[in-house]
Amino acid sequence: MSSTIHAARLILLLAGVVSSRVAFASEDPLIRIDDPVQIEIDALRMEIGILRDERMEASLDATRRMEVRRMVTDAELRTNRSGRAWNEIASADGDFTLEADVIMQYDWVLNSTASEPTRYGFSLETLWLSLAGTVFGPKWSYSICAEVGPEGTFNPNYAFVQHQFEGGLFIQAGILSEYFSLEQAINPNEQLGTSLSFVAGQFDAGQPEGILVGRQFDQWRFWSTLSNGWGQSFIDPLENQRTGLMTRVEIKPFGDWNALYMFNPYPGLVERGLLFGFGGSFDWGDYATGTGRAISGDATRATVDVSWQQGGFGLMAAAYYQDEAVSQTNGGRRWAAVAQTAFFPVSTWDVYARGEWGAVENGARSHFAMATIGTSWIPAGDSRLKVVFELVGSWGSTADWDVDGNVGILATDGDQTVFRTQLQFAF
Repeated sequence: MSSTIHAARLILLLAGVVSSRVAFASEDPLIRIDDPVQIEIDALRMEIGILRDERMEASLDATRRMEVRRMVTDAELRTNRSGRAWNEIASADGDFTLEADVIMQYDWVLNSTASEPTRYGFSLETLWLSLAGTVFGPKWSYSICAEVGPEGTFNPNYAFVQHQFEGGLFIQAGILSEYFSLEQAINPNEQLGTSLSFVAGQFDAGQPEGILVGRQFDQWRFWSTLSNGWGQSFIDPLENQRTGLMTRVEIKPFGDWNALYMFNPYPGLVERGLLFGFGGSFDWGDYATGTGRAISGDATRATVDVSWQQGGFGLMAAAYYQDEAVSQTNGGRRWAAVAQTAFFPVSTWDVYARGEWGAVENGARSHFAMATIGTSWIPAGDSRLKVVFELVGSWGSTADWDVDGNVGILATDGDQTVFRTQLQFAF
């Protein structure tokens, strides 16, 4: 502002010097136009005019800032000040909500097997992007989750809409989440160590497309799914004459439902709880008859699991059974079991151990045993950030078992030792 005033003074003085060469009659005969006093008066008048203009402009800027601040405040009232999480937005009436979540797990693994060369390297094993919320009010909701593959492709893990009825009954339709075993039902950011157990991969229902009905009570709940069948992900419906029915029942004598789905029993966050779970699946019919993708015959699967925990300590055990035609990939009559425990010696570190066993009755080389020990650094006290170091030993043959989400483990006849590290972000 001062530079503008000085410039105005300089212009008036120069004009006065130039005009002093010519005499003009003033209204007042005692004052001439080249009088220095008059020049100073004119300069002061210009300064006053400039100050008025700048004051009006500053007032307008303040008004604009006030309007922007009011808009920001209104947005806060619609989101943060309504008690919503930082990653959630909502309409003014709250009928529409949208929450975004990201889960990333970045691994470095090393595998040493007697019959194979030593292998090691980095792997972005898990990158999940999910959107969830409500539409038309709290009774209608949606959930969409896509996994980013190694080539940048997006593969849906689930995508469904849900309607909540009175009394706790609800129904879902679309690509459904898995509700067979406790291990497959939890979010990957809540798994113990770098991954679920190896045997859980054999009992992975995939992404079944169909309809789910469920209901939750105070101490028990259930889900029942009618779909295209176990492992029938992204199929051509015109080639399908196969159907699957899957049901899971959970009983909770005490504890919190959500906390019982955390395999890391965070101190101060997880309360004492006990959970019993039972799952069953039956598939029948044919798919893609006469092609290399053909599936036929009945298939039965069952599981039972128990989980007990308190702040800083947790136990989980599960047993699995499968009876499927030997002609199918990874078919046959199979038995498997897993048990694991986790303990927090301090609030930000846990140590854990897991033991597994699996066998195929009609398989010549498909018995194996596996043990895992590890530790996790959890500085935030929850799943937002986790750094894992673990050692896995496998004895026997994994050749006829699915390697599903267990990076670093090979489907091979030989014994193997695996070292895995993982950095997890969940936000």
